[in-house]
Amino acid sequence: VINDLAGAAKPGEVKLFGPDLDAIESYARALTPGMEKIEGLEDFYNGVSEPSAELSMSIGGAEAGRIGLTPEQVSAAAAGALLGVEAGEVRLSDRAIGVRVRAPDSVRFDPRQLGAIPILSPETKQSAPLATLATFTPTETRGTLLRENQQQMIAMTADLSGRSLGDVVGDVKRVLAAHRPPPGIRVEVGGQYANQQQAFRALLLVLALAALSVIAVMVVQFQSFVEPLVVLLAAPLSFVGALVLLLVTGTPLNVSSFMGLILLVGLIVKNGIILLDFTRHQMRVLGHPLETAIREAARIRLRPILMTTLCTLFGLLPLALGIGAGSEMQRPLALAVIGGLALSTPITLYVVPVLLVVVRRRLVARGRLKAGS
Repeated sequence: VINDLAGAAKPGEVKLFGPDLDAIESYARALTPGMEKIEGLEDFYNGVSEPSAELSMSIGGAEAGRIGLTPEQVSAAAAGALLGVEAGEVRLSDRAIGVRVRAPDSVRFDPRQLGAIPILSPETKQSAPLATLATFTPTETRGTLLRENQQQMIAMTADLSGRSLGDVVGDVKRVLAAHRPPPGIRVEVGGQYANQQQAFRALLLVLALAALSVIAVMVVQFQSFVEPLVVLLAAPLSFVGALVLLLVTGTPLNVSSFMGLILLVGLIVKNGIILLDFTRHQMRVLGHPLETAIREAARIRLRPILMTTLCTLFGLLPLALGIGAGSEMQRPLALAVIGGLALSTPITLYVVPVLLVVVRRRLVARGRLKAGS
């Protein structure tokens, strides 16, 4: 139902583009055996629609002119006989019912009777059978013709079951690599995979903007670029914890878990600010050197950092365990935050102080920073 509301009726989709519909369908048939063997694909449809029988009508201009008609008038008269023309309406007590006049079904659905439809000329008042004015040729055509961005295409679709989207798409790409498209045919993987890649690109931009915003806030807070950069160096290490927990629990990296990584940036910076702000306070007010101040700050701020971290972890635990309605959709976000935050706390308490001391010592040694600042 979610896919239908999102405009993608099938989560798995492979689009084949090309100018020659027969070549596209032939390539789709060649891909079908490999696609059907992929585990996790269900209700696979290769996009090749069975042709339906049709009659192509060709009107002779000379024959129509003999009774004073143009080919367009003959076509309109034939369409009126087959599809019907409005002939007024019948009014009842509370509504009006439209009336449409057309040839009987015994004529409309019998190819041998189509030629007997009379075509009347308004000018000469003469009528002639349709067979004397036009010829009928049996043809085959597709029920639907799909286009995207004005390019002819067919869509191979399937449902997903029992496997993650990334694993199934990986198998699909291997099948496509084993069967290279002929010249003139372009292949594109669509469906949920294309939507996911588009969402990931947008979330990467959001992640970059979040990092820049956090740096700007910390630069204003600390009036230096050293502390913000040291704190943000802990973010990639914390992402490792999030990815490891997702891997251990078998949870895919999707949009929800990616949002958890973005949320981690703010949580990691929060713990770093608590620690380093108190360190600067110890250095400015009490005159402690950096090593003493940061040890004292870690000892005093340990309890607030652990309290805020544990509150966040226990608050996300119901979502991580899948408790409650709709928790399955937010479970990847909770797992990403729990894994990253569990690793970021010791990083904030041990790695960030060490990095800050090392960076400040090098800056002081090079003369770019005053000792004790």
